[in-house]
Amino acid sequence: MWFDNVDTPMSRGFDEETAVLPSLLLGLVLLLFAPLAIAQSNLGELLDAGATKLSVDEFKQELVQHTIVGPTATGGNIEVMYVANGVIHGVGTHPFATGNVGNPFSPISGEWKVDENGKICTRMQIGTLGGVMLPFRCQFWFKHDKQYFLADSDSDRSERVLSRTIKK
Repeated sequence: MWFDNVDTPMSRGFDEETAVLPSLLLGLVLLLFAPLAIAQSNLGELLDAGATKLSVDEFKQELVQHTIVGPTATGGNIEVMYVANGVIHGVGTHPFATGNVGNPFSPISGEWKVDENGKICTRMQIGTLGGVMLPFRCQFWFKHDKQYFLADSDSDRSERVLSRTIKK
């Protein structure tokens, strides 16, 4: 056939694990920093159900030093701890990771702080050497029953939210 002699990475042979690692990291980055496209609810529904916005003190008291878990915007999962000294550490997965392409977990490290509007701002690095550092992203936190939610706005009722729970 006409393509039998085409010189491609596949025809030269390449290390599948080396090629997969960057794509896994990129996928996780996209999942963690993607627009909130497939969140469970919107802010209006959350507030109508009785959710309240967490103050900075409530965030520190209820969530700091606890392992927090939940979905990412595009179907992965995140498990992180906001440490009292402003550090974040944990792991994340994404839906494209499978057991046959290596470890589906990517380490997460970073930092968190509070901005002048009471938003919790995070900057995370996905992966280790050669990982990707995301810029600061500031969000409001809400609570309903024993579940927590984060959103980019505290007033736009159509704003998507992501859920988080404290791991037991």
